[in-house]
This record gives sequence, structure tokens and C-alpha cells, in this order.
Amino acid sequence: MRTRHFAFFWLLLSLSSSAAAQVSPEAAQLLERGRTVLGGLALANLKTYREVTTNIYYTPDGKEESRIVTLLLVDFANNRVRLEIYDPQSLSGANPIPLALQQYSPQESFFWSRETSLRPLPSREREILRSSLYTGWLGLKYGSSNRERASVVQGSLRNQSGRLLTVSTQGWVSTYLLAADGLLLGERLNIPGVGESVTFFSNYQIVQGVRVPQKWENYVDGVLAARGELMEVEINLAFTEADFFKPVR
Repeated sequence: MRTRHFAFFWLLLSLSSSAAAQVSPEAAQLLERGRTVLGGLALANLKTYREVTTNIYYTPDGKEESRIVTLLLVDFANNRVRLEIYDPQSLSGANPIPLALQQYSPQESFFWSRETSLRPLPSREREILRSSLYTGWLGLKYGSSNRERASVVQGSLRNQSGRLLTVSTQGWVSTYLLAADGLLLGERLNIPGVGESVTFFSNYQIVQGVRVPQKWENYVDGVLAARGELMEVEINLAFTEADFFKPVR
């Protein structure tokens, strides 16, 4: 009986070691360094995040096509995300109404626009919005914790070279490009229905102890798709249910 007990113990230990090996020691170290560079405990303790961004979209030949302003609310404490889209010209008036909005939560996800009635958010858009909790620079808040897999290789994203850290979190796989000091330079995602998306982050500024990129540039399947610049950013503000209200129709 004792022999069987020890055999069972070593089997469990073997299985645990196999699971832990899904995150290599080098990857775990880089994930912790990446989080430290972006704010360490200030980033790890991030509970809520709000940003207003100007987004410029481009045609395949590099010409500006359109501009929108987005309001992004990320509530890590309650695992919910809201994205509101505005016409830039409407923001000069009082109480502007968004062109459209999307909201994700584990309980309910929905979409609304001025042209359509309230309806459930399609599964693909739901997953893309959910990814805001786990990807991008915000995704480094978790450090090496709660990762499904993580590994490191030398490589490049477009014309920038460095260490590529590929990490799987809640089903989303990010490939981060990190500078020698651990600063996040870029990220590659494969987005269903969109393609290979590569985003570069720049112009970092410290907000309440968190190093926030103020600008980004996005390429889809190798072609410049959009650029963005933060207009407003707030960290650990107190959200209310009014911030995540559901339109009545």
C-alpha cells in the first residue's frame, strides 16, 4: 500500500512539472521584467482603466481614410470591457452620443448603434473585445501568473528585432517584442476574421506609476491599417453601473 502511495505521489509530481514546463523559466523571467518596466506593482494592481483615443485609418495604398474617437473602459475587477465609438466632430458638443458601442461581460455582451437596435454581440466580436483583458500592454499586468504557455525566441516584428515572447492567456496568443531592458515594443496577434495584426507601441509616459504608451501603429497582414494617439487616460477610477449602461433599444 505504501509503495502505491509513493507511486501516486510521483505521478502527481510528474504531471505538475509537465504543466509548469509550459512556461519556460526564461519566458517567466521576461514576463516579470516586462511588467516591472511598465510599472511593477502599480500595473499588477490595476483594477480599472479608461482611455480616449483618436484613431486614424488608412487605405491599402497608405492614404488616410477616416478618423474616429474611441472610449475604452476596462474593468479587470469584474472582467468587463466597453468600447464606444464617436465621430470626432460630435465631441465639441455637450453630451455627445456615440455612433456605436460594444460591451463584453461574462454575463452578457451586446452591440448597439444609431442605425440598428440593441442586439447580442456576435461571438467573434465578443472574443475580440474580451481580449482587451489579456492582450496588448495591459496584458503584461499578469506577469508570469495564470499563463497557459509561454516561450522565447530571437526574432523580429516587421523591421524591429529582439526577443519574441509568445504567451497564451485565456485562449489568446500574443507574441510580444521586448527591448533589451524589457520595454514592450510591439505585439503580434492572429485575429479571427481580420488576419495577422502587428501593433507597435511608443511615446511611453508615466500615469499614476504605470508606464502607458501614448501612441500606437497597427499593421494587418503587413499593411499599415491604423494609427492611434491617446487623448485621455485614467487609472483605477471608480466605475459605476452608469458607465456600463445598457441601451433600452
